Amino acid sequence: MFSHAVIVIILDGCNVNSLRNSETPCLKELMKKGTYTFDCKSVFPSATYTAHATIVTGVYPQEHGIIGNCFYDRKRGKIVNFDIEDVNKYLLTKTLMEKISGTKVCIGEPITKGCNIVVSKAEVQSKNLFKQDIYAVNTAIETMEKYKPILTIINLPGIDSISEIYGPLSKELLAHLRTVDRLICDLIGIVEKMYDDYLFIVLADHGMVSIKENINLDEVLKELNVVFCVSHRAAHVYALSSLKEVIRRLKEDKRFELVLSRKELSKYGLENPRSGDIVVAVREGYELGAMKLKGSHGGVSHGEFLVPLIVNKPEYADIIKDPDITVVSKIIFRYLYEVEAAKIVKEKLEKTDPAHGWLHTLRVLKIATKLALKHNANVEAVRLACIFHDSERGAESENHELRSATLAEKYLKEKGYPLSFIVKVKEIILKHHEKPDKLKTLEEKILWDADKIDALGVVGLARCFLEAGFRGETVDDAINHALCDLKEFKDKMHFTETSELAKIKVTNMIAFINKLRDELSRYDSEFR
Repeated sequence: MFSHAVIVIILDGCNVNSLRNSETPCLKELMKKGTYTFDCKSVFPSATYTAHATIVTGVYPQEHGIIGNCFYDRKRGKIVNFDIEDVNKYLLTKTLMEKISGTKVCIGEPITKGCNIVVSKAEVQSKNLFKQDIYAVNTAIETMEKYKPILTIINLPGIDSISEIYGPLSKELLAHLRTVDRLICDLIGIVEKMYDDYLFIVLADHGMVSIKENINLDEVLKELNVVFCVSHRAAHVYALSSLKEVIRRLKEDKRFELVLSRKELSKYGLENPRSGDIVVAVREGYELGAMKLKGSHGGVSHGEFLVPLIVNKPEYADIIKDPDITVVSKIIFRYLYEVEAAKIVKEKLEKTDPAHGWLHTLRVLKIATKLALKHNANVEAVRLACIFHDSERGAESENHELRSATLAEKYLKEKGYPLSFIVKVKEIILKHHEKPDKLKTLEEKILWDADKIDALGVVGLARCFLEAGFRGETVDDAINHALCDLKEFKDKMHFTETSELAKIKVTNMIAFINKLRDELSRYDSEFR
């Protein structure tokens, strides 16, 4: 039975430059094989609980409600501190763990709602500073081998703590990142043995910047009736009176980079009833918390706001062109929906001729994905159309496009895709057997070319033999079929890439057919 899984590793507090400056051959190999960016945005405040809640819900703080590491509950007149209280109880939206069926594992992850198996962040952080992340990954490996989960989220809090104590570019952190890289290699090795296919995502929740000086908000706002909730380099300020004076003092203090009123919070996805009357962030080099740190986060400077995002599969390059961390949830569901669609189609294709079976679908999918990425098409629509395009072919090809499009429509509706997207996928499928001059959209042309390219060359000829055998036809029937496809498709491609490939495949096909015909003719001349 086909098995698959999603593995998410969060390099807690990993600065992009820290990762660039460390020796990480395993992560570099992931980047090479898949897709990546060092310009993924965190959320504001770029703090642990806010960022993790955003990653696992796929929505901004204004929706999930975790607006910092703490907030002031106006109704109860008390500060809710997530280092003390369970953050999961305060989530206002569902997590991806709640939406996904099957076994879900959370290791060292602060947001665990919906996970069946949890090893808490507190347990991981109870270990020696430089052994926390080793413990997290090794525990994840043991848990995965035992339960074979559909989803595993592993947070590595040691990176954050080492960065805060020693600095984000310290030799201690860079050495630790080399250790983390080796751990990831070990994990990938285990995953490859356990699953037929897997999605592997590595990212940071936020980055980290160097700290030189602490700011005491009590002194800045002394004698004013305020409550403030600090998340390292950002804070929610709740003005119980004298709002104008609070704003004046903060704006006049040049150490503050942002002083936002409630009207301005929507620009940062932070407009929530829990948010302060004013939200502030300090300039790089400053810390609002009481602890003396060498590294911190929470604000909007590049070092703490931009994070790495690495995906092991190249087909997600479109979705990470200008991303923020909400995209992780989108990537995961796109993968899971494709895998589920593929399982449905594979079962359907067992009834069709082998020339149009799952291996044909896979070849079409690979070509179409490359074209879609290169030409900025709707990659998700193209891939789903490819998966479903021959799904209802069965033993008879007549009107299979309509049946396949209908099956795709039913599936996509069940998954909650927008109507406009469903219509687009249906049209791509319906048009893949049309005359090329009737194709209108880029996506329709991509599937048409990818499908027809697989009808050319030696592969195309082999498929003609497979279909002829399935239908009880002769070798000559197969050759004639191949030559008919050659004549109909070879000069009709829509892209430079497919046109050039078609020329090569036509040459190969003709050469092979000539050799085959020459060999067949010898039976007449030499064995009379």
